[in-house]
Amino acid sequence: MITESMTPEERIRAAVDLDVPDRVPVVPLMGQFALRYQDVPQTEAYRNPPRALQALIDTFDALGGYDAVVGANLLWPRYSWRLSAAPTRMRFPGKGGVSEDAQIQAMEREIMTLEDYDTIINRGWNGFCEEFLPRVAGRPLEKIDALQKAILEISLGDAKAWSEHGVSVLGGSTTWSCTMILSVCRTLTQFTLDLYRRPDKVEAVMDAMVSDLIENTINDIRATDNPWVFFPLERGSGFYYPMKIFERFGFPYLKKMVDAFAAEGFTTILHFDTDWTLNLPYLKDLPKGKCICELDSTTDIFKAKEILKDHMCIMGDVPASLLSIGTTEDVVAYCEKLIDIVGKGGGFILSTGCECPIDAKFDNVKAMIDTPKNYLPAN
Repeated sequence: MITESMTPEERIRAAVDLDVPDRVPVVPLMGQFALRYQDVPQTEAYRNPPRALQALIDTFDALGGYDAVVGANLLWPRYSWRLSAAPTRMRFPGKGGVSEDAQIQAMEREIMTLEDYDTIINRGWNGFCEEFLPRVAGRPLEKIDALQKAILEISLGDAKAWSEHGVSVLGGSTTWSCTMILSVCRTLTQFTLDLYRRPDKVEAVMDAMVSDLIENTINDIRATDNPWVFFPLERGSGFYYPMKIFERFGFPYLKKMVDAFAAEGFTTILHFDTDWTLNLPYLKDLPKGKCICELDSTTDIFKAKEILKDHMCIMGDVPASLLSIGTTEDVVAYCEKLIDIVGKGGGFILSTGCECPIDAKFDNVKAMIDTPKNYLPAN
């Protein structure tokens, strides 16, 4: 085992700052796998948050510990109904035909109309949400507000529990991009048609949204006192759209948000689902050393290292398939390759490719956690 000379917090900060830590930090995205491993039904986890938290902590201990957790629990902290992220229609385990131990499911359903675009333009995102959220949730704003405050209290308590366990939480707020919100609310198909049929209207909507999204995230961080922003990005990559679409409707708003967070002293984890390889060069225009480029094993992580090695920390990207059906030897070999190539010169955090799969083999996950504790780069 490598002799450690840094705390986990120092190790992660060194990676974000593009320095070389004592060893490569490891920070998996852990959720449903921990529940399955601890024999906690998915439906029970959402009904009984303390039991879910205990499953996460017990799994952390069983794996020998890692350098941080990205989220304190299965819920993301919110400070009020002015959600940084979009409302989505979800099917929870045990409801709507979903089995008791199935993962939570998002439904692709059109919940925002073309007429709603005009309301956003005139009232901004927060003003629009005053009537939109009750409409899609089927409950008054006061009850939505009370629920979000209850979730915040749970998240604050769970973050405290992790802290008492000696573990940092790298998530004080979760925000979404304008592209993600509109795509989820309009559906991917309808939003794509909007981009081509009414581009000026979509641009005006995004111009009206972005300042509220920034303000909401800053307020989330003030409520949680945790300067880490988790920023999921999946709809908008080169997998979906040509670069001319990204240059007009994607990157300008992403940059405005990240620049604002950096100015506040926040670190942003850019959680890139789908293949963003074509988009990687644009990330060099984001603030240096203020973000993490987190990849899910579909983006070419080795190309990301070539492009971003002196500009942005890279995080990832042990594939779900490797953890679920690969061998322990395969996992170790891939982790060592990541440490050798992506970890060379610093600026790398080893992690799962997106979330650890629910059906991962425990020995494979353990091998991923242990490899950076025992293996130094070849060069």
